Amino acid sequence: MKKIKNLFLLMLISFALVLSSCNSTQDSMQMSMEKEVVVYNAVEASIVAADKYGNLETDLTTTKLMEEGYDYGDMVKISIGEDSYLAPIVSTYSDVDVGNFLIRIKEDNVYFAINYGNCLKKTGASEGTKIVISMADKGSYLLEYQTRHLTKSEERNDYDSDEMFANFRTISAGDIKAGIVYRSCNPSLADARAPYAENLAKKYGINTIINLADNEESLKEHMDTITWYKDMYEMGKVILLDMDVDYTSADFGQKLAKGFIFLSENKGPYLIHCNEGKDRAGFAAVVLEALMNASLEEIETDYMMSYSNYYGVEKGTMQYDYIADTPFNMLKNIANGTEVKDSNLSMIAEKYLMSIGLNNSQIMAIKNNLK
Repeated sequence: MKKIKNLFLLMLISFALVLSSCNSTQDSMQMSMEKEVVVYNAVEASIVAADKYGNLETDLTTTKLMEEGYDYGDMVKISIGEDSYLAPIVSTYSDVDVGNFLIRIKEDNVYFAINYGNCLKKTGASEGTKIVISMADKGSYLLEYQTRHLTKSEERNDYDSDEMFANFRTISAGDIKAGIVYRSCNPSLADARAPYAENLAKKYGINTIINLADNEESLKEHMDTITWYKDMYEMGKVILLDMDVDYTSADFGQKLAKGFIFLSENKGPYLIHCNEGKDRAGFAAVVLEALMNASLEEIETDYMMSYSNYYGVEKGTMQYDYIADTPFNMLKNIANGTEVKDSNLSMIAEKYLMSIGLNNSQIMAIKNNLK
């Protein structure tokens, strides 16, 4: 009996020690969590000037802002009177999508602006207006900011092949026949990559070119250096679309429609290019791949190849996963509320093409030309 009592006492002591250990661990975790909470002071500033585009210069210095713990990639709240606006801290206007607010750091000056928008008119601010900048979400825009600042080498020797250097490849997802439609950087841009893109276009027998980037004026600036491309243009084998990068705009859709109609009326092999063959050409490829029954995985793989070619972004990294959502988001945008899945991608693409101006016969001609 005494042994049982002693055993029971020992168990109680052990249990108490475990509880004490748990409480101690919880207390340590709580203290650690409390230590990690950082409070960022709100920063006050005044508008001192506005340029002709409505971008607002403040009297706040970059040095002062960063001394308070703010940095590139932070999402902040800008308060003006009773109104407030969310914006990331970035270094240039194109670090955010068209129409979005931004806090721009330029040297030691801080600006409040809208990418392709008039911040002066939108906010009603003027010279002397007081604003307050406060932290909304520390670092939440950093991955997006870093993605928009990826850098690439301009030296051919830094790449494994001419195709990789020129971001030149065939699109063969879904029912698209390999070797019938290609995408690349701009063969007419007169940069380091252009001669390689032009030579590859000749090598693969390109017969029709959809140039998403240039107009006649910009193309003619480089006519002396693009003999083959010039000949193709003069034979009527090139359409110039002069598109911006906002694939959601009506102007973008109208111009893309002209390019796809041109594709439907001419024989391949086809080359679709913008300047890098990444954004505008990327969207055009996503639509054609979806139309031709490609899977979401195939579309993503082709889209991400540009980032692998140029920047060495590797599958399995956070940056790869972040960028890889782009083609899905493009399809989601043009789907107008329809669920995006493998089984209905062709239908989504057809409805989009009709919404920008193509008819059934033109869509059917594209399908036939790509098989």
